[in-house]
Amino acid sequence: MRKGTKSSLFSAFTPTKIDVVQGKNNFVLVDGGHLLYKIVSQRNMNFGDIAKRYLTYLQTHYGSNVAVVFDGYPSDVNGKSTKSAERIRRANLLSSHDIIFNEATCPEISQEQFLANERNKVRFIDLLKKFLQKANVTVKQAVEDADVLIVKIAVSVKSQYDNIFVVGENIDFLVLLTGLAPMKENL
Repeated sequence: MRKGTKSSLFSAFTPTKIDVVQGKNNFVLVDGGHLLYKIVSQRNMNFGDIAKRYLTYLQTHYGSNVAVVFDGYPSDVNGKSTKSAERIRRANLLSSHDIIFNEATCPEISQEQFLANERNKVRFIDLLKKFLQKANVTVKQAVEDADVLIVKIAVSVKSQYDNIFVVGENIDFLVLLTGLAPMKENL
C-alpha cells in the first residue's frame, strides 16, 4: 500500500496556541494518538509516573475542560481498513516484543519501540485511560479510528462552551469539521 501525502496539505496551515483565549469557557478535545507522542518518558520512570506526566501535560496545556479520545484497536480487522493497513505498514518498520506491565513496572526499551508494538500500545492506553479517568479527565475510545468521534463530540458540545479546540496533527480533522460541523465561530 502506498503511503498517502496528506502531510503536504497539513503543512499549509499554521498551528494555533490555545492559551490565546485563556480565561474563557473553553473545551479541548485531544487526539489520544497525538498525545501519546507528546510526552517523552525518562529512564527509570515507571508506567505510573509516565501516566502522571500525561495528566500534568493535559492540565498544564489545556486546563480542566479537556477530553482525550483514543483510537480503538479491534483484533478482528486484519488490514481491511485504511487505518489497520497503515498500522500493519508501521509495524513492519519498527516493533518490539510484547511486554506485560503494571504501574510499578519500568520500561526497559525505548518509548518508540514500546509503542510500535500494537499490543503494548493497547495495554498502555488502557492503563492511561484508567489513570486519567481517576483524575476526572473525560476519556473516550473509538471502535477504530478516533477522528470522526472527536469531531462528533466537538459538534455535540459546541453550545455549552465559548470555544472548542481540537488538538492533533491530522488534516482529517479539518476535512471532517468542514463536512460535519455547522458554521459556528466557536468550533
